[in-house]
Amino acid sequence: MVLPPVAYGHDQGRQMSESDDACGVPNPLRQAVQDQLKARYDVVRPEPGTTGREAALWLKIEIMDIVTVSAGGPTIVVIHAVLERPGLPTAQFKGLRQVHTPYADVTAETTECSAMDAVIHGLGVDLAKWMRKPVDGVSLVNGE
Repeated sequence: MVLPPVAYGHDQGRQMSESDDACGVPNPLRQAVQDQLKARYDVVRPEPGTTGREAALWLKIEIMDIVTVSAGGPTIVVIHAVLERPGLPTAQFKGLRQVHTPYADVTAETTECSAMDAVIHGLGVDLAKWMRKPVDGVSLVNGE
């Protein structure tokens, strides 16, 4: 299993970039997915290599949208993943996770990125769940 770095994708003609991401989502998202997949696969290579390319599964993840509003506002991440499997057609996955911090839980330490860990972890769980039976075209919203 090879998991290249998470990239910013484009959606509806708009290219996402680091300037759209106040919370630094790619590396923590990649780590969350990697942690979830390690239980399933013996080896999850973080960097693509040339050896064994023909025999490895490749999971490419792109961030399609990120929404972080002020503290207590919604936190939303939308991803698109493509699984390349030797000898099989590619399979695509779309996942959306969102969290809204209740007003009663907002403190002086709450930031626009406070809820991002829960969103990222949830997307890692969603991808690992999909990888058990990677059906092409699956879309999950908050794990369902």
